[in-house]
Amino acid sequence: MFVRLNQRGATLPLTIIVIAVMAVAVAISFHRLSSERNVTGDGQAQVEAFAVAQSGLNAYLEGLSGMPATSHDTTITGLSGGTAQVSLRRLKDSVMTTSLIPAVFIITSRGLNTTAKRFGARTPPAERTVATYAQWVPAPLDLKAAFTSLSGLDKNGNSGALDGNDACAGSGQPAIPGVAVPNGMYTGQTNPINGNPDNTPVGIGTPGPGGTAKDAVGIDWQGITNGTVLPAHYLYPTNPWPTAAQFAGWPVTRVNGNLSLPGSGKGVLIVTGNLTLNGAVSWDGLVLVGGTLTSNGNNTINGAVVSGLNVKLGVAVPQTAVGNGTKTFQFHSCNLTRALGRIGSIQRIRNGWTDTWSSY
Repeated sequence: MFVRLNQRGATLPLTIIVIAVMAVAVAISFHRLSSERNVTGDGQAQVEAFAVAQSGLNAYLEGLSGMPATSHDTTITGLSGGTAQVSLRRLKDSVMTTSLIPAVFIITSRGLNTTAKRFGARTPPAERTVATYAQWVPAPLDLKAAFTSLSGLDKNGNSGALDGNDACAGSGQPAIPGVAVPNGMYTGQTNPINGNPDNTPVGIGTPGPGGTAKDAVGIDWQGITNGTVLPAHYLYPTNPWPTAAQFAGWPVTRVNGNLSLPGSGKGVLIVTGNLTLNGAVSWDGLVLVGGTLTSNGNNTINGAVVSGLNVKLGVAVPQTAVGNGTKTFQFHSCNLTRALGRIGSIQRIRNGWTDTWSSY
């Protein structure tokens, strides 16, 4: 006998179950979509943060106009997408031998992406840090001796010193020649010449505008006289003679024409004409003279001197004269480093860039 069961009310529970299953499926799909969206957004934000960090690093390097300090931190704003926190640390100081060995730095840039769309209220702005090793390459200096003269040199008397022994305490640098001149262009006493060799000037080639000595001194005098190399911080007498506070920055001081040195100073002194030293004036750093250098009195130059540079421009320059008196022309690598350290360019070290620099 067939018994018909009562199935009234079975459809509702089944419908509820189907709706629940569909709701779970929709929730799972939504969660998956939301996760994918967050992952994609985070990835995009990281890419943009990387671009901000790299842009900040480039902007910082382009803005350097002198040798960086030992330590420097700054924030670069105005970047597309955010800001960058740039930190520079000097790892090694520059050293002066017969040429300058550049200082080495590490520069990091942490990019903060403030414009990326974030889908989580608690998700912080994306950050990315890049870093590069760099070196400050000073302006080149072809240093032949403590005193180099392309027009020759006459030393009157045995007093004083033309000394190629490094006066920078603890530098460990070897001695250089005390005097370098064109062949046969040194006259007078040789006893004041110290260094390597001792009591002997070094010949650097044949004299005059048509000789080879002018090419042995690798100084771009044409560029210097044009102002494109070693641009001046102070132009005298157009500007007043720098003060002691200004000289503390080891600037480039330039004189177009002749100069009787009005006082002691530091840095790079450029004289396109003739230079006369009287009394007890002194100079720490580099002295470049187009014409002759005449030394009277008890002058002192701690660094290096190159005179007669107008020979490189095809001009015949008379012999430089160093007269009587206790005068000292002393090679000093530390003073040369200070004088030339501000002048140069920052250059990245090849294969010295990374985007995996740890930041906290």
